[in-house]
Amino acid sequence: MFHIIEQPLDKYKNKKIVLAYSGGVDSLILAILLNRVAKVKCIFIKTPYIANYQLRNAISYAKKFNLDLDVIYINELIKNDNLRCYNCKKMFFSKLLEIKDKINYDLVVDGTHYDDLFEDRPGLKALEELNIKSPFAEFKVRKREILELAKELKINIPKETCLLTRFYRDVSLEEIKRVEKLEEFLRKYLKGAIKLRDLKDKAILEVEDIEGVIKNREIILKELKKHYSKVLLNLERY
Repeated sequence: MFHIIEQPLDKYKNKKIVLAYSGGVDSLILAILLNRVAKVKCIFIKTPYIANYQLRNAISYAKKFNLDLDVIYINELIKNDNLRCYNCKKMFFSKLLEIKDKINYDLVVDGTHYDDLFEDRPGLKALEELNIKSPFAEFKVRKREILELAKELKINIPKETCLLTRFYRDVSLEEIKRVEKLEEFLRKYLKGAIKLRDLKDKAILEVEDIEGVIKNREIILKELKKHYSKVLLNLERY
């Protein structure tokens, strides 16, 4: 699998690349592969709506695979509306282009893969506008191939999204911090991906580990009921 995916990346051989690194499986695998043929600077952008849990994982995997990683902090909260993903990507990649020019690198890339092109992803418009390269999409690498390679490398990263996806409304920094704290609490008892949907007076749990919720029902309810009148479990796994 390495050979199948790695061969087309020779196009980027000896390039100096700034890579948008979230610590998710797509950007991690891309960083590992490009690191074999190019000089890669991974950049993780930490905002109030990116969980500290994601940052810790990103740093851990960067160390494990010997990636050159910088963490950039942007203390800005974007509006949580239909343009959220577009505005976020525009902000992130504009910053990465500034960094590219400052350190005299050749280009900025991200981990968008071929399957992403057929989904409703408003953020892709920002990448196109800013001329960001997506090698996996360019060479028609699909998600299943990335996951197969991750399995070979014994990488198992739960699917994560930004904390704004927990809300269906515009939110304050305090609300985001509360949900992040509660998800950290849930990680003590649950495995895999966790998303706590906040509907003001109600919480909906979307998790991989449904059995863990049932097993730890009382202690989870006790904590969440401090903040919500009802706590619901989505029976469709995350």
